[in-house]
Amino acid sequence: MGPNLGEKTYLWHVVILRAYIGGYLLYQGSRKFLRDFPHSDWVGRQIGDLIEVDLFSWYKDFLLSVVSLHEVLFGYLVMYGEILIGLSLILGLLTRFSSFMGIIMFINYVLGPGMARGGSTSGQTLTFLVSMIVLFLSNPGRTLGLDAFLFAKSKRE
Repeated sequence: MGPNLGEKTYLWHVVILRAYIGGYLLYQGSRKFLRDFPHSDWVGRQIGDLIEVDLFSWYKDFLLSVVSLHEVLFGYLVMYGEILIGLSLILGLLTRFSSFMGIIMFINYVLGPGMARGGSTSGQTLTFLVSMIVLFLSNPGRTLGLDAFLFAKSKRE
């Protein structure tokens, strides 16, 4: 007896997770916007001195050779990424895509600030990463979200 993949499920309980993470990301991105995050020394504040911090060598090389050279661009990507992913999750619009982008974002947060700071920062980031994976797999935008209208199946009679 295998799993019944054709069974309908209702994901109202995952909507709470979706709304919480969306609100958190929107709040964090808005705070970055108000502080002019991209034009500050955000790499130094979030990760530390890239020369001295203990990270995976390949990720450290990426930060030194790409991110630090284009710090303002990556600052905008972080800030607007958090705002757009947050709004998307709150509205339930394109939740699978935004969850995937959130997974990529949180993997970078684990590899950068999470590893550099360790402890609770790493634990919180890993919790959000796992939550994003749950959202990606469950596609909760179809329950109390705009995805229900965007991806509605036409009813044939």
